[in-house]
Formats: sequence, structure tokens, C-alpha cells
Amino acid sequence: MKVLFLWHMHQPAYFVNENGRRVYYLPWVLQHALREYYEMPYILSKFDEVKVTFNLVPVLIEQLLDYAEGKAECKFTNLALKPADSLTEEEIKFILFHFFNVSEKTRIRPYPRYYYLLRKRGKPHEIESRWKYFTLQDLRDLKFYWLFSAISPLIIENHPVLKELGKKGQKYSDEDVKLLYQEMVPLIKETVDLYRELHESKHIEISTTPYYHPILPVICNSKNAEISNPYTRKPDFTFSEPENAKKHIAKAVQFMAETMKVKVQGMWPAEGSVSMDTVDIYREYGIKWIATDEEILFKSLRTLDREKIYKPYLVNGIKIFFRDRILSDKIGFEYTRQGEVEAALDLFERLRDLSKVEDRVVSIILDGENPWDNYPNGGLKFLETLYSLLNKCTRIKTATFSEVAEEGAEPLHYLHPGSWIRGDFTTWVGHEEKNRAWKYLAQVKSMLKGHLNPQAEEELMCAEGSDWFWWYGDDNFTLYFREFDELFRKHLKRALELANLQVPDFLEEPIKKEIQSITPSVLAVSYINPKIDGLVESYYEYLGAGEFDVSTFSTGQMVVKSYFLERIVYGFNDEKIFLMLRLQPGRSIERVELYFEGGSDIVIDLKQNSSNYEGVEFAYRKVLEIALPLGLCGNSKELKFYLIVRGEEVTERYPRVGSFKINKLQKDEIDQIW
Repeated sequence: MKVLFLWHMHQPAYFVNENGRRVYYLPWVLQHALREYYEMPYILSKFDEVKVTFNLVPVLIEQLLDYAEGKAECKFTNLALKPADSLTEEEIKFILFHFFNVSEKTRIRPYPRYYYLLRKRGKPHEIESRWKYFTLQDLRDLKFYWLFSAISPLIIENHPVLKELGKKGQKYSDEDVKLLYQEMVPLIKETVDLYRELHESKHIEISTTPYYHPILPVICNSKNAEISNPYTRKPDFTFSEPENAKKHIAKAVQFMAETMKVKVQGMWPAEGSVSMDTVDIYREYGIKWIATDEEILFKSLRTLDREKIYKPYLVNGIKIFFRDRILSDKIGFEYTRQGEVEAALDLFERLRDLSKVEDRVVSIILDGENPWDNYPNGGLKFLETLYSLLNKCTRIKTATFSEVAEEGAEPLHYLHPGSWIRGDFTTWVGHEEKNRAWKYLAQVKSMLKGHLNPQAEEELMCAEGSDWFWWYGDDNFTLYFREFDELFRKHLKRALELANLQVPDFLEEPIKKEIQSITPSVLAVSYINPKIDGLVESYYEYLGAGEFDVSTFSTGQMVVKSYFLERIVYGFNDEKIFLMLRLQPGRSIERVELYFEGGSDIVIDLKQNSSNYEGVEFAYRKVLEIALPLGLCGNSKELKFYLIVRGEEVTERYPRVGSFKINKLQKDEIDQIW
């Protein structure tokens, strides 16, 4: 049996071309450069018998090289390098907000000083009252650790200067921060070179994606969105731009040949988005294979037979591989909650089970940078264990996609248009905000007809990237939703400016609505007085209560099942708020923390059977029931709160982002309701 791994490495165009400079508005290329982008090929290089495919998106490589060559004019790094005593109040607040927005588990807690500074800052909304207590030394140390935590421990261990800087622990100088960044810059270039070297030695295959990561089927013909899912809310525009789709592919093929010295054989279409009309374009540019999600095959064949995904197919002269979503999502999401060695063993055993049928081809495809911050040890132990097991296994052989594409394939006469999310395009098209963004793109394209030059065209192609549309709507969330919205509109505005055209007023207004707190799926309508015993023995105990459905949440990458909770039921009487937490089957919890805006931070330790406040009642048996004095919840009629639920190994926040919002029930309101 052959196993094909594809690790997809991507970041959108965080830069805008301004006055001959590349101005970077978000720092995520730098933040991943010397962690996941380095660790993934480095770990693989230790296992001679394991082959994988790295899908490197051209716009990512371009940005990595900007940092490596000193071309990135980045506000974040500029502030990190600015002397602490020169920082303005606004800049200090900026640093206190942004420089802690990394994984607490893998990037902050390993460094005691960094973790201390996080606790000193408190929650983001407390910055306004706490910023003035940060000393110059605090700020220097914070800037140092924001950069230092972006470097893999694998690099630090083998780098004398970085190792020595790390030993210091605190009391860093402005010069230390500058020295740190100076050491980082050449390492980014070495990271890019490492991929090239592994490709030249045939240890890996390098595939790529259309240049700026567009949803190519929608660019090629926007009717593909409707064909994919007839229930998609239609935008009031149409695209039919196969020539523009070709530009993304041609530019990617040329860039990879010139910059990475790779004659690209295969592509992972952005978001696994495919359609019959785009297959022909890939073939035109010499692409031998593409890949997408299993759901596309099921819809193409009108079957749910999983056995069908374990072989390549031939569509209009191009080989197509369909990823095993179950195994891919286990790495991307589920294994983050297990021990890393245990998770690797589980995946290996699943592969051994599949190998009982000879000649299967199992495609495991997922993001190469996003999962690892959620693993206990950053995924290093998981990858080392998995690769070690595969390195010694004779029954399972790893291969590159191009190697298998040389072999036979089963003809497939119809390819359903869709993506790796739900097998359609609704993650990018359909919501009012998403459709508005597409409409703006269409309007700017129309304005640019007859005025397009290469510089304006680059900004326009940047705006066609999938990420901007991903973050519009209410299905995915990021703290940086304002910045993503602004960047999308900046690309469109800059395209017009570079063509010497006037920017229309509509591009000055945000597309993205501000975050709204999560309101109940069922509202409370009457007082309740449940018995706090951890049991719900009567339907009437919670009759009239409100409810939040928390069984699933968006990770920002896709919708997944929550680990601990199914429902949160709430209600009131004159003196208390009641919460009943119903768990997912088979789950157990050890601690619950409730954080009320303008109220108290309440901790309930179920192992010690204790709370940090008097008057808190709770019982945990079949469900967890909690009764809190209303005085602990704040003085406002409107209550906003969130929960942290902890188990032995897993911690989960409810809601994932933002807060729940409920209104205290008053007796006169109950009379009106009834």
C-alpha cells in the first residue's frame, strides 16, 4: 500500500505595494517561517525511507524571501526593533495587544518571563488600565520573546548565538532584540533552500497552487458555485474569466521554475477547489496531477463507498487524487487532544488496517502549518514517531504524488465542482458579506478594463485570493477580521491607484460587520428553581429556561464537534443564575472557569469539590449544575460571559471566541411574556 502525504504551506498576500515598497500589514509569514516551515522539512530529512509532497504556494515563498532579503516593510517587526524608550502610548498598546496573539501553550508558557508578562497584561480589554504599569524592561523582554518564540527549539538548540540569548531569560536590551532579528533573517533563506535541496535529492516533491491562491472555479466561471450547491445564495454578478484563471497557473509555474528550480508536475488547487473547466487549464500548462477532497468523488460518482477514494482517477488527461478526510482531519484537529506518541501510533495502526487490502493509495492532505500549535509539543514528537514507524515498515510505502501519477488510473467522466469544505463553495460564496466582496472585485475589474498595467494587475490578483472571502460571513472567525477586510479593500484600492483611476467611496467602508456576542438559541421565558444535584430528574426543573447549542464550533478552518459540551442551559430566579452543562457522551471534566464581563472570575474545581467564591453551589453527576449569586455576575441587566472547561489533558473555551450574551429576567417581564 502507498501513502501519499501532502503538506499544504500557504499564507495570503499580507503586503501592499506602496511607493515602491512592500508594506506588510500582518506578521504571520514571519511567525511561521522558523517554526512550522522549518520544522516540517527538517524532521523529514532524518528519515531516508519516508517521502512526502510539500505544496508551496508561490505567494508564500515570495513573502518568505521578502523577509529573508530585507524587503519586508513590516509594522510589527519595526515596532519590535524600535528602542523601548521611543515607543508612544499608542505603540505600547499595539504591542500589548498583538505580541501575545500566539499559541499560549507552545509559544508563551515555555518561557516563564513571557508567561509572567501575559499575566501582567491580563485580558485584552484590560490593556487600557494596565499599559502604564509596563516598564521599559517589560517592553524589551516582551518584544524579545515575541520574536524568540517564533523560532523552533530545533534551531535554537543548534545555534550558539540564539542558545546564549535564550539562556539569559530576561533583562534583554534593545541591542539584544536587534541581534536576535539579525540572526533570524538568514535562517529564513536557509529554510527556503532546505525545500529546494530535499527536492533535488528526490526526498520530497514540491507541488504548488495557482499563484495567489484563488478559488479558480469561481474565477473561471462563477456559475460553478451554483452548480456545486443550488442552494447557494446567488451574488448579483457573474464571472467568466478563464484567461484570468490561466494567469494564476502560468505565473505559478514560471515562479517555481525560476525561484525554486522546480518543474512543477502537480498542483493542490486552492482550498481543493476543482471543476471540469479548470482541469483543462491545468493540463494546458503541463500539470500532470491535482488533488481534492473525498466529498468531490462521492458527489461525482453519486456514492458513499469509501473504497473508491483509495486510487487515482483520470479526468480529461489529468490524474486526480482524493484525500481521505477522516485521516487528514485526525491530524489536523482530533489528535491535538491526545498525547503525540499515542496519536502517531493510532494513525499508524489505522494505516496498517487499510494496508490489508493491497494496492490501495491513501492520500493524506492538510495544512502544513496550522495544526501544530495545538499539539502538546508543537507536533514534533508526533511527526518523529510517525515517520520513524513508516521508515521501518515494509507493508506501507510512502511515495510522492508524481510517482504514483506515472502509474495507471481509473477513468472519471464527470468531476463535481466543489472544494474540500462540504464539497461546495459556500465557505467563499453565498453569505451577504462574501457576495459583497465578490461584487466589489467585479466592479473594480470592470473599472480597470483598458487601464490595466502589470502593477495594478498584481494587486487585483492578490485580491482574488481565497482567504479574504473565507473570513467574511459568520462561519469563520479571527481576531484580525478588521485587518483582513482592510487588506482586501487595500488591494482593490491600490490596483485603481496604480492605474491612475479614482477610488470609489464604497471601498472606504468595511465589508465585515463587527463581532456580535452569541445569543441563545432558545430564550429564557420564566423563573426556574432546579435542584442542584447533578441530575435532571424532571422535565419541569428547566421548563422556561434558555439554551445555547454548543455541540459544534468553527475553528477558523472548518466546523468541528466540540470536545466536552453539547448544551448550556441557563435560567434565573430573583437571586441566582442557574447553568446546566450537558456533556458529550463519554466525556468527563475536572474544572470549570466562568468569566463575567464587569463581574467575577469564578473557578469551580470538581476534583477538590471547591470554588473560589462563597455562595456558589454546584453538583456534577450526569450533568454539571451550577447556581451563582447574581451579585457575582455584574450589575448590568445584560450579562456577557464565557467558560473555560478543562479535562485531564484537553481545555476548551465556550464560545470559541467572543462571549455569550443573555439578559437577566425581571418579574415584570415574565408577566408580559405570559
